[in-house]
Amino acid sequence: MKNRTKLIRAIPALLALLALAGCGNVGSSGSGPSAGDDSGGGGPTITVGSKNFTEQYVLGELYAQALEANGFNAETKLDLGSSAIADKALQNGQIDMYPEYTGTALVEIFKQMEQPDTPDATYQEAKKAYADRDPANTMLEPAPFNNTYGIFVRREVAEEYNLQTLADLAEASGDITFVSFSEFLKRADGVPNMQKNYEGLKFGDVKIVNSIGGPIYQGVLQGEGDAGVGFTTDSQLASDELVVMEDQKNIWPFYYPAPVVRSDVLKKYPKIEKVLNEVSASLDVETMRELNGQVDLDREDPEDVAREHLEEEGIVE
Repeated sequence: MKNRTKLIRAIPALLALLALAGCGNVGSSGSGPSAGDDSGGGGPTITVGSKNFTEQYVLGELYAQALEANGFNAETKLDLGSSAIADKALQNGQIDMYPEYTGTALVEIFKQMEQPDTPDATYQEAKKAYADRDPANTMLEPAPFNNTYGIFVRREVAEEYNLQTLADLAEASGDITFVSFSEFLKRADGVPNMQKNYEGLKFGDVKIVNSIGGPIYQGVLQGEGDAGVGFTTDSQLASDELVVMEDQKNIWPFYYPAPVVRSDVLKKYPKIEKVLNEVSASLDVETMRELNGQVDLDREDPEDVAREHLEEEGIVE
């Protein structure tokens, strides 16, 4: 593959910010140098970004490899960081697209606290919000699965405090050490959302890790904390050593992943929409959990995992 950057999982947030600030020469229109370039000898270059956790790495690779199989020269800038960082890169033209979650877009990017009550309504509102801003972006069709939060505790802790639901966790929270990535502690749909809906939730201690996924599960399993935040497509949640807390009040928005593309790029290369939508349609919650597990548990490279899936689905040869 041409102009592909290999994934480096341990980039600290500061380095990611510095790299982001320095990539590309951004013009006054917000358009970066990537889209439309023929560097590398292939077709037009499309720069694919992602946030900094396993599922995003896999999704970024899936979209990039499908684009390359359809005549584009895909360049990847994975591991950018939070939604705010990835969105800024998109707006500045430093990337041409990245996968975002419908509910996350509304809460974190557009600061919309009231959430629609169906997955499709969430998608339609997020799509409209992207289209209405300047420069405009287009949110394509989402993959048909909801990757929502899963709050879990170590089984021995669940048994000690008789924890089955988030209400139970709130009652015992003063004795609980919570392991989390920093963004979740302050996001409106994160811990503040839990505290708003489950009275009395205030953790006795909080341990912050610098990456979503593996470090959180390791921290809880190794006894550095008692509870943690994961995602429902994480393969680790199936562990017999963990118990996922039931959310009786359904407090989370819908989080369906979808490619968000610069509208000017999509207008210039309309073929992109069909390519990316085909990839999204090939995914469901079981498939995504399996792909994530191949990276997190089997230690395979996201690039290889993505290629195998695309070949199995007949999306690439």
